[in-house]
Amino acid sequence: MASASISPSISPSGSISPSGSVSPSGSVSPSRSVSPSPSASPSSELKSYALTTAARCVSYMDITTPTGTKLTALEAIINTITEFIEGYIGFRVMKTVYTNEQYDTERSETLNLNHYPVVSGETFTLERRTSADNTDDWETVDSQYYHVDNNTGIVEGASGLRFSRTTKGYRVTYTAGFDFDNSATFLSETKAGDLELAAWMLIEAIWNKRKGGGGVISERIGDYSVTYKKTMMENEDIKAILDKYTSYDSLGVLTPIQA
Repeated sequence: MASASISPSISPSGSISPSGSVSPSGSVSPSRSVSPSPSASPSSELKSYALTTAARCVSYMDITTPTGTKLTALEAIINTITEFIEGYIGFRVMKTVYTNEQYDTERSETLNLNHYPVVSGETFTLERRTSADNTDDWETVDSQYYHVDNNTGIVEGASGLRFSRTTKGYRVTYTAGFDFDNSATFLSETKAGDLELAAWMLIEAIWNKRKGGGGVISERIGDYSVTYKKTMMENEDIKAILDKYTSYDSLGVLTPIQA
């Protein structure tokens, strides 16, 4: 197999139709701002990337719409479950633009993006650092030298080309995730719709036990924190849904290649 590296001096032209962008060290911005349904709350505490809204949870749980501190508690639970699910599956669910996310690489044919699916039709730019030291000088790698698997977020060198062994030697700008805004469109309407169902199931379980016992250890409205035991994940239906979205973990898709 060829041992050439994806590191020639290349004229800057590396944008391709797949898109997405990751950014532990670059900037990250949701592609849409989330405005919870007006019926949920006039001044919501929901995170901009929440997996669902208070109004939709209320409908699923078939309860009276909460107000005041009870609504605040429900939104805190939604935020907590959003963080829990994204931590479990390993990526941000809402469509998000990631700018200049830097990666360590081995001499490998693949670079594994932190987030997927990569959104087709958005800007995708792969760049390499032009020197061995930590100077902020980059050149674009032409798209003819690599392929992008949108579903898995794997960038693969073309025709046996390999990424050089580097520390923060490559960076990527792209868009990844599922397109919903919790106002006009919702997670259930995307290909990852069952993630909203899993969120509802977890939220309902915590809501019903929020006064103590069961899976909830403590709830503090003041700092919007809800702590619960791992036994809350013993529901096989919930686990089966979440595990569908971690199926690439064994390939290292969720973790950048380490030098």
